[in-house]
Amino acid sequence: MAAVFPFSQSVLNIIAAGNFTPVFACELDFVGGMVRAHTGTGPLVINGYTYDGVGWFGEVGSANESTDSGSSLSVDLTLNGLDSYVLSPTSVAGCRGRAARLIFAVYDEAGNYAADILFSGRMDAARLAYGGANGDSSITVTIIDRMAEWNRAGTERWTDENHRARNGGDRFFYAVAQMAEWPIYWGAKKDAPSFTYE
Repeated sequence: MAAVFPFSQSVLNIIAAGNFTPVFACELDFVGGMVRAHTGTGPLVINGYTYDGVGWFGEVGSANESTDSGSSLSVDLTLNGLDSYVLSPTSVAGCRGRAARLIFAVYDEAGNYAADILFSGRMDAARLAYGGANGDSSITVTIIDRMAEWNRAGTERWTDENHRARNGGDRFFYAVAQMAEWPIYWGAKKDAPSFTYE
């Protein structure tokens, strides 16, 4: 059986040719707009989108997963060296649950590049670390995979009240409570239950 390798053949070709530069690139869908950055310097165009270089200010943590096979995978992205006056909680507010991707890209001296998506999921709540007057504040965003949604308890209930709260006056579930208490005679020729609207 062939082993599964995380990189595509196009990435491997550039690596095999030598004289390449590897970078991590991220795509974060914040409420204020899409943020695209990479760990190199200067602008980098990947698939028609421009990623701004953050250099050594950008940090990609290791992917974490517990030994439990049902646990979700996560990775931390940190932007360091920010001015405390620029850093604001409103800039990252509402990012939880929004789309995010981590990309591994390599490019050679001629400008040829290849990129693979390493991690695709959703952002968790951003963490802000204020460095005071030193100006070394940072933002850390955790990207979690889709399996994390399965581990979280749902807040929605399939009741008439919950459905109306989410969808205005829609009464799609109006009969659920009545059906739960209604005797059903399978295979018998009984009339359908008569429902009452409240």
